[in-house]
Amino acid sequence: MSIANGQTLPPSLSAASAPNDELVLCRHCDLLQQLPSLQAGQEAHCRRCHSQLDARQPQPILRPVSYAASALFMLLMANLFPFVSMGLAGNHSEMHFFDASSVLFNEYHQSLAILVWLFIQAVPAFCMVAVIYLKLGMVYRLPARIWVARVLFMLKPWSMVDIFLMGLLISFVKLVADADISLGPSFWAFCLFCLFHLRTFQVIDRHQLWSKIAPSPQPAVAAKVGQSGLSQQLKLCQCCTAIMREQHTHCPRCHSRVHARNPASLQRTLALLLAACILYIPANLLPIMRTVSFGSVTDSTIISGLLLMWQDGEYPVAIVILLASVVVPIVKIIVMFWLCYLTKYPTARQGKMSTQIYLLVDWVGRWSMVDVLVVAILAALVRFGLLMSVYPGVGALVFAAVVVITMLAAISFDPRLLWDQQAETRRDV
Repeated sequence: MSIANGQTLPPSLSAASAPNDELVLCRHCDLLQQLPSLQAGQEAHCRRCHSQLDARQPQPILRPVSYAASALFMLLMANLFPFVSMGLAGNHSEMHFFDASSVLFNEYHQSLAILVWLFIQAVPAFCMVAVIYLKLGMVYRLPARIWVARVLFMLKPWSMVDIFLMGLLISFVKLVADADISLGPSFWAFCLFCLFHLRTFQVIDRHQLWSKIAPSPQPAVAAKVGQSGLSQQLKLCQCCTAIMREQHTHCPRCHSRVHARNPASLQRTLALLLAACILYIPANLLPIMRTVSFGSVTDSTIISGLLLMWQDGEYPVAIVILLASVVVPIVKIIVMFWLCYLTKYPTARQGKMSTQIYLLVDWVGRWSMVDVLVVAILAALVRFGLLMSVYPGVGALVFAAVVVITMLAAISFDPRLLWDQQAETRRDV
């Protein structure tokens, strides 16, 4: 295990041999290690796959509460005042933050409206409230902290305020050549909300948070550091990072159901990937956006929109949309298929490389939602009747389904399978 304070320290400074340190299982490679006592600003990383095991933040209660409270205040401000206004040929249109989902709902795209509302309002707000509740709960012993922590880390990947901000910038670049764009006070409040929201998660570590909620249960068995948990009949709770014996079905700390490996991980991942492949075809053939300009109607697919932006000289926007809407979904699907294949032929070298690739595609996959959010922004902002109006197409909902399904596929995949030996992968877990 390596300890880092801005950089990785030499192995001689590792505390892996200290007898009284806490035992931890890496949630990505299943290696049993001893977690040393960390100082503020230090991080502990797995010595096999280099994923982060634990971190210590200075002022672990004050800073997260301050950032989360500031984020909630800015979110409130973002909903109270005008967000963006647009002027076109003497006409004026004004958008509020809530319009990004309400306009979709009024245009009979209720499913897409609910998704957008969840991703940019409900889930981020709940996460900030949960952080405040959990941190204050360490001082005042508030009830239901375990349930709140479980939901917090389950919903964290679905908070997409940073992607919505990118969608705003893309929308402005698309419109600024044809219309006058004015930024309202809510826009700047939303930018601050994004900053505080991201910073809140940066100063929170899952292992440290759960250790404050309840002590980590240690297995009542002589465990060997440097070997996998599966070989010693130990398993990890993916929710709270507790270690327990293989025969235990539920975590003694967070009460989650625990398996040595995610049940039917490959089957679920492959099924979701196949569904994403099937839906990706109509997502590119069906119109993602409909534009009404001077009475004429133009339907745009993802590809036709890219070509139009390229012809208009909007090269940076076209490249961003190309990467987010075409390259990332295709590459993620191919890479996930490749990772499923590698689980049948694991080696230590493949495991290290493929684990890092898995973490990368898991993080970058959510950014494909930017095209859907751009459509939601344009539909809420460009509303001038027959002069010019933008409406979402059915392709936007199908493409959103592709993004959600690929994210679920990454969540279903168990990266520990990449490290299991052939004899262990055949065990019935």
